[in-house]
Amino acid sequence: MKKLVLFLSVFLLSMSSYAQVILSPYLVYTDEHNRYGSFLVQNESNKPYEISISFTFGFPVTDSLGKMTMKYIENPTPENPSILPWIRAFPKKFVLNPSQRQTVRLAVKPSKILPPGTYWARIVTSATPKSTPIDTIQKGISAQLKFVLNQVTTLFYRVDTATTGVRFDTAEIKLDSSEILIHTEVSRIGNSPFLGDLNLAVKDSLGNTVYEKTEYLPLYYDLTYDMKVDKNKFGKGKYLVELSAVIKEKEDIPQSKIKRILPSKAKLIFSIP
Repeated sequence: MKKLVLFLSVFLLSMSSYAQVILSPYLVYTDEHNRYGSFLVQNESNKPYEISISFTFGFPVTDSLGKMTMKYIENPTPENPSILPWIRAFPKKFVLNPSQRQTVRLAVKPSKILPPGTYWARIVTSATPKSTPIDTIQKGISAQLKFVLNQVTTLFYRVDTATTGVRFDTAEIKLDSSEILIHTEVSRIGNSPFLGDLNLAVKDSLGNTVYEKTEYLPLYYDLTYDMKVDKNKFGKGKYLVELSAVIKEKEDIPQSKIKRILPSKAKLIFSIP
């Protein structure tokens, strides 16, 4: 009997609240002293899932309006800090029954000496529920709908001294009748990604903080941020805007701590007439 199988792929950058297959942690750290890492895959559904592990290289980018997407490079060049050729996963394919969990072990074994810095790859964990044909279209042909959930997490590999920091290249304020737009362009300094928060604080003429906002800052190269604030939150007067970046990376590797370059800040002033 011939079967017509329809595939629907759902790509996620991070874990969603409705996912049936849970991953932990989302960041796996390795370095030249400890080249092995692991993460846990757990089936929280009531049906078995087929799991497969693959790898790709990519990083977040933004457009001129600050809209963030992931940029994937199919064939990284030597200029890209990729560890794709040197990663192995054990096991690479397996089946998870309901309530089961599986530890996936990762090994990074570069074939050459790498310059100091942080290298990475994206771990793609694909989960497909095992199912049977759900409908008959006509004699000899059945249809089966398969959902493939691709969850993308990250594997880091550090060599020697890893440094990171943030530089505010551009920061400006635009006011209209209803909103205050804080536009900023930031770039990474150092040899490693900066994983942290972009903090916005607005202070009045007395130095009191009257408004705060935080956005996640996964800075691998350059990013653009547009942060909008309701103008009605402020009365008449002069205000100071302070932008700062705070690193949030956990230090999971005892011999390979990341060193932060002195932080940069941006300050802007606006007035409400």
